[in-house]
Amino acid sequence: MEDTLLEILCAPLSHAALRLASPAELSLINSRIRSRLIRNRAGLTLDRELEGCLVCELGTLCYPIRDGFPVLISGEAFDCPQPF
Repeated sequence: MEDTLLEILCAPLSHAALRLASPAELSLINSRIRSRLIRNRAGLTLDRELEGCLVCELGTLCYPIRDGFPVLISGEAFDCPQPF
């Protein structure tokens, strides 16, 4: 994802800045997805590993990136796994 795009995007709920998850963070998220431990705000268990995700600078929510596009829909957000 281009840095210029990240500069204009914000979290839809808090309007906080977003950053791309680090490889270590993404690995942790995907490990928890494989274990079926992550539910989105809509209550659905994530069942497909992510190619990337955006992390709210407040450190509370993550937004998935699917097929190269950030999904900035509040129901698709999920709590950031700890430790983050």
